[in-house]
Amino acid sequence: LLDGLDVALDIMDKKNIKGSFFVVGEIADMLAEKIKAMDANGHDIACHNWVHLRPVTMTVEEYKEQLLRAKDKLESILGHTVTGYRAPSFGIDDEHYETMIDCGFKYDSSKLKPQKSAKYGVLNLNGFKEIFPCIYRCGDFTEFEVSTQKIGDMNMLLGGGYIRMLPWPFMKWMTNKYLKTGQPYVMYIHPIDLSPKPMPRVEGVSFDRYLRTHIGRGDMVRRFKAVIKMLEDAGYEFVTFEQLRHMEFENS
Repeated sequence: LLDGLDVALDIMDKKNIKGSFFVVGEIADMLAEKIKAMDANGHDIACHNWVHLRPVTMTVEEYKEQLLRAKDKLESILGHTVTGYRAPSFGIDDEHYETMIDCGFKYDSSKLKPQKSAKYGVLNLNGFKEIFPCIYRCGDFTEFEVSTQKIGDMNMLLGGGYIRMLPWPFMKWMTNKYLKTGQPYVMYIHPIDLSPKPMPRVEGVSFDRYLRTHIGRGDMVRRFKAVIKMLEDAGYEFVTFEQLRHMEFENS
């Protein structure tokens, strides 16, 4: 995780790109000096639960307790309010979402267009208005939808392990197709995918899961740089979610 994060930061710093980094609370102390330096350098430090478990697998009470614990931990390290959140595996529903807002966050990026996998939550965003494609607001709270490209009856994610596992010509085609729409592009990536270290086998983890975690890691740095180049060529500007939530939009 840590050397993968360094790889990501090195690539982004050379391009003067600032990003939003969602930190799991239970490793925040180990990352304390690093996230303080990232924060001082203009990156947006946000929350990703106390443990990397989907909110929908917890009771609302359990979720609220661990979410506040994570938020308090990050704020104690950074010395200022943490405004952003993303649910692990995007596994959040309306009830847990309302709890998250009540905990004092100001933006979220957990919404996906409908997915076939049951691990993703169903988020209806009742009361929200789409103020710009893929950007929703309700009062002073903003939701940023993660980018997907519709292929047949599937909404294919344009980030995470999909960049790593899918054949690159197909992923490149989907990404370019999406960028032609001119919509905001939200691509997520896990630092561990950029680590040059071999993936250890973990006892009890299925061979299938090991393969899904391992496939394509050797080419991920090149692919990450290639996606950045595609965005540059398409004229996109790189901003953090925290910067984006302060911008004014008109629905079009």
